[in-house]
Order: sequence, then structure tokens, then C-alpha cells
Amino acid sequence: MAQASLRFGKTDAGTVSVENYTFDQDIARQELSAMIVLHEYPLSMVDHVGFRRFVGALQPLFRIGTRNTIRSDIMAQYELERKKAIEYMAGIQSRVAITTDLWTSDNQKRGYMAIIAHFIDESWTLRNIIMRFIYVPAPHTAAVIGDELYESLVDWNIDEKISSITLDNCTTNDAEASKHGV
Repeated sequence: MAQASLRFGKTDAGTVSVENYTFDQDIARQELSAMIVLHEYPLSMVDHVGFRRFVGALQPLFRIGTRNTIRSDIMAQYELERKKAIEYMAGIQSRVAITTDLWTSDNQKRGYMAIIAHFIDESWTLRNIIMRFIYVPAPHTAAVIGDELYESLVDWNIDEKISSITLDNCTTNDAEASKHGV
């Protein structure tokens, strides 16, 4: 939904400017989602009375939605960005070095793994992309870790572009590396 109105502003010289402004509900929702991700705000902030009152004072036409709506917006944007990153990686000519880090959260006793791709782009700049940040089910055996890593490499279509894989110093990783002749 777009709604045209006037916007007042101040120029660098201190004079007041008036210009046409069109409110767009979809753009406002995208910006709200981007702000929540950028600043790591909780999704529940959209339920806070103070936040709702503030937004209403700024733009009465904006419908905030629920935390589930915002979560869906964030996940849709993530999928779009992920798809662009995978397409970009498919087109690079250089080899890719992979680093992983696996750790267990203290309070939940759940294992997580980050997988990062490192490569030189077409302008000879070192680039890094976080490919995945995933839950790794227990037990954290070499087979489980290896399967999660291999699935990620295939998912990103870079399994044939790997130059090296660097694992953290977990003893399970020693078994995984030995299994692959590293």
C-alpha cells in the first residue's frame, strides 16, 4: 500500500524544504526487519506498547504486524540473500578454503557449527562468507560433523572447488581429518 503525502525537511543552509513523499507499507516492513537483524533486537519488540505508540506517532498508516510476521519477513530476506550468495559462489573461478568451528552451548548443551568460505574474488580481494551456522545433533562424532559439512559444501555447489578445510582443535575433528586422508 502506498500513500502520498508531503514531507518537510531542513536543508544544510537552514531553510525548510517541502517534497512529495510516498509511504509504502512493504518498504517500511522490510526496514523494520532489517533494523531488528542489524541491531539484534528481539522479535518481541513489535509487541511492546511503547514501540507501537512510537511507530504510530511517526507513521499512523504503518501496520506493524506480529512477531511471526516479522520473523517470516526476516526469513524471506535471508533466503533471498542466501540464494544470491550461492549464485555468486557458483560463478567464482578461485578455489575456496573452508574453516569450521564447533562448540557446545553451556546452558542448553546443544552443539553448533559455523562454516565459513574464504576465497579471492575477481579483483584479488580476500572475501569471507558465512555459509552456515547450524545445530549439530549429538553425539558429535566424526561422521555427524563430516555429514553436516559435506551437505553444506554440496548445498552451496562448492564441493569441487575446495582448496583446504581447517577444523578447530576438537579430537573428533582429528578422526574426521584422518578419515579423509588429511
